Amino acid sequence: MAKRKNKNSKRRLMIMVPICVVVLGTFIFNAGYYFHRIMVLEKTRTDLEQQLVLLKEKEETLTTDIQKLKDPEYIAKYARENYMYSRDGEYIIKIEDENVVVSEKDDSFNYWYLVLASSLTLLIIIIYVIRKRKRS
Repeated sequence: MAKRKNKNSKRRLMIMVPICVVVLGTFIFNAGYYFHRIMVLEKTRTDLEQQLVLLKEKEETLTTDIQKLKDPEYIAKYARENYMYSRDGEYIIKIEDENVVVSEKDDSFNYWYLVLASSLTLLIIIIYVIRKRKRS
């Protein structure tokens, strides 16, 4: 009789274990999938919120520009400054700013310092190990 119970329990295990593995695997897969989906949607939401803030700032600047452009004096001043229009009797002399230097950061400079420092450190360690071996 004990042998019969053992066979029944083995048969029950043979049926239940694959079912439990499939259910557990499905649960883990779905949990991972939805967690990933939530993270993607959260990033999208933050990006869209930032874009909304930028668009609201742009809207404010455009509405102030519209208000300014309703003023004829502002339009005349803007045209003289940006499009080099002049009043009667005025001369326009455009002076280029040649002293403006655009500086670019050189990231390779920092990289080479790092390579040099690590090479020197490695060289010092090798020399130390060689001297230590010669003494002993």
